[in-house]
Amino acid sequence: MNLIIKLIKKSWKILVGIVVLVLSIITLSNIRKRKAIKKIDKKINENEKATEKLQGKIEQVEQQKTEVKKKVVAKKKQIQKTKSSKIKKPATSKKTTTAAKKNIISKTKKK
Repeated sequence: MNLIIKLIKKSWKILVGIVVLVLSIITLSNIRKRKAIKKIDKKINENEKATEKLQGKIEQVEQQKTEVKKKVVAKKKQIQKTKSSKIKKPATSKKTTTAAKKNIISKTKKK
């Protein structure tokens, strides 16, 4: 026992230095871990913000897409109407020959 006490008395500075070194290594590693965790959290937050912005843009594009689809459907209906009206001839009633004769005479009579 005396031998151990003598060794401790002689090399107490070295033992304290080793203990301080071990403690400092542990604290530095903890600080590095905390810094790394903070950096990772910051990157995650930045990515979440970017995804929120993109989600907003996606919603706007989808709204514009539905509006454009509605406009296209309306235009197609209008085109069909114009095509069908182009093909159809206006309905005219057939005039009899006596009505035509009266019309011609009324235009040619001098007043």
